[in-house]
Amino acid sequence: MELTRRQFLKTGAAASAITMIPDVFTRAAGALELCEQGVNLVIVQLEGGNDGINMVIPMSDGSGSNRSAYEAARSYIGINYNDLLATEIDADPLTGGQLALHPHFIGPNSNGLMSLYNSGNMAVVVGAHYPNKNLSHELSENIWYRADPTLSYTSTGWMGRTLDQLCAGQPSAVPAVDTQNELTPLFYGNSSVLSFDSVNSLNFPLSGSPQTRFTNICQEAASSGLFHVKSIGNAAYSTVTKFAAYKLTQESLATNLNDVINGTNNGGFGHGVAGTSQSSNTLAKGLRTIYALMRGGPPGTPLGCRVFRARIGDFDRHSEHGLHIPLGTGMGQKTLQQKVQSGLTFEQQERHGRLMHRVSNAIAAFWQDLKNANLHRNTVIMTFSEFGRSVNENGESDSDSGTDHSTAAPMFVIGPTAAEAAVAPGVGVRVNGGAVYGGYQDIANLDNSGDPVFVVDFRNIYGEIIDKWLGLSTPQTNTILGNGYSYSALGLIT
Repeated sequence: MELTRRQFLKTGAAASAITMIPDVFTRAAGALELCEQGVNLVIVQLEGGNDGINMVIPMSDGSGSNRSAYEAARSYIGINYNDLLATEIDADPLTGGQLALHPHFIGPNSNGLMSLYNSGNMAVVVGAHYPNKNLSHELSENIWYRADPTLSYTSTGWMGRTLDQLCAGQPSAVPAVDTQNELTPLFYGNSSVLSFDSVNSLNFPLSGSPQTRFTNICQEAASSGLFHVKSIGNAAYSTVTKFAAYKLTQESLATNLNDVINGTNNGGFGHGVAGTSQSSNTLAKGLRTIYALMRGGPPGTPLGCRVFRARIGDFDRHSEHGLHIPLGTGMGQKTLQQKVQSGLTFEQQERHGRLMHRVSNAIAAFWQDLKNANLHRNTVIMTFSEFGRSVNENGESDSDSGTDHSTAAPMFVIGPTAAEAAVAPGVGVRVNGGAVYGGYQDIANLDNSGDPVFVVDFRNIYGEIIDKWLGLSTPQTNTILGNGYSYSALGLIT
């Protein structure tokens, strides 16, 4: 499809001027701007409020009683201790109670997110949320997008403010891409950001001699002494001269992600399972587009975008958290564990577990594709959801059981190990993976509304990424976080 202005761009001061250029994205002409060079950041959103309690699961009580509370609260959607042995991770830093990832994180061929944890590439943060909880999807999303728990500080997004710091004085830079048709407030600011769901959707509205005339006009405008004329000229000239490079990016090169999407095994790493095509896996598709853009067009020619967002939805499971059982199958009124033990495939198993499998397989396949292209050494992936889910399941049978909106949930940070980062040109920063950070929310002692109390303010994770990974100073980082907040590093990145 052809992009519209709403679909790809959000700017600050230049917003009114943008109406004068064609409905396509802006891009710096010629050499990359300084802020378009450096490490990559991929932000993965689990939309709808992810059930973090079934994403990172208490296996034992330790000095608390989280496992006991878990078993008492989740008779239908709870996961059996024995089914967690293969995905056991470190203990909760607060209570010492053993933790595990969802069983589907082990992957169809032992190559899911569990493998990234074991290799030291993935850090797990538990108990993350923010003060003054808000259980509205839209409002809580905006709190995470803007890093503003009171929604009073700013209309800009935390990444928009970060890009403005990184790209100050570089008006032609386009350092980020949001892989959906509408730009999220995460990127709101004064820096130009692309927003499209597939490279194949990009279409320039001119060709032949009209495009040549347009190029000449834009080139002349780019040399104007008038700021607005020069800005418009730079943006439009960039569009014409760099459009072909974006079109030459090749999503087909993401062989492991294509295996996930198509149910094949052409990449050779077993991320696809025959007969289980995930053509509706929006995360895998978004990551495939990101991979193509990171490789450049033609592959190996940097495009200048290095901060990305991808998403996957359907986490708002108030009911049918488990498998939707067709009538007459004889599978009704069985617990999750009974269904899993019946030999059902990943794609047939309970609905939240299917999402966990899709997240795990998409990110693991993406990481393998990055490794194949030697791009993993300077890339970090961060996951988040607007809130977690209630401790108690809310139904009285398998088909009814779900969870309601709640508070704290896990976040994952994935990146290069020390050995991988050490040979990355100009980088040398690593993720301290294979460990658990923060503290598991106390699900046995809830607040007056029946929600767990969060342990880690999510702005600390943002701060560490801005400061330690993207390289801004600590004062700059705290300014971006706003409201006088001073972040405290968890040690995720060094």
